[in-house]
Amino acid sequence: MGLLLCALVGVELGGIVAGIMSTDTATGVVLTVVGANLAPWTAMGGFVLLYRGRRRAPEVKQAPPRLEPAVARIESSRAVGEGPDIPLSLDLTVAPADAPAYRAEATAVVNLMDLDDFRVGRTVVVDHDPLRPWDVRVRTRPDGEWAGRLAVARIDTAPPESRRTEPPRPAGAAGPTGTARIGMVAIAAGAVFSLVPFHGYY
Repeated sequence: MGLLLCALVGVELGGIVAGIMSTDTATGVVLTVVGANLAPWTAMGGFVLLYRGRRRAPEVKQAPPRLEPAVARIESSRAVGEGPDIPLSLDLTVAPADAPAYRAEATAVVNLMDLDDFRVGRTVVVDHDPLRPWDVRVRTRPDGEWAGRLAVARIDTAPPESRRTEPPRPAGAAGPTGTARIGMVAIAAGAVFSLVPFHGYY
């Protein structure tokens, strides 16, 4: 219904153009006035229905993350803020216990006093999701068991081609921007097709 209303807006805009260009003054006035009065309300109704329809569309539910601990080597560390608690952007080689090591990016907020523990080449404890390996979360204060593992962990740098990143979202999940784009396409289509019946008026 929303697409039909948006297409109708295009027809009404075509009617306005036909009215302005019409050689028949009376017909031109009618087309222009009717189109100018109806188009804003039709457009509003069409976009509202489109937006509501996309919000009601079923979404793919993702399983909650199943985080597992692992050790990781810091390949690069860059501060992206200032303060006593410093946000860091980290490039890591993550080494799960039962899977090959891979590269991934993560962030961590580190106290200034602990900053030395996050230099390049240091080993940290992370939680990662085996189903979504790009989801890596750094433990800034690991417990005693994992702190002991850090002391003996030796991790080789994983190759760049092993990097795991979040896949792009499907084009259909564009949200408000995608809804507006669909509505504008429908309006343009309605305007183009309206040129045929209105052609005789100018």
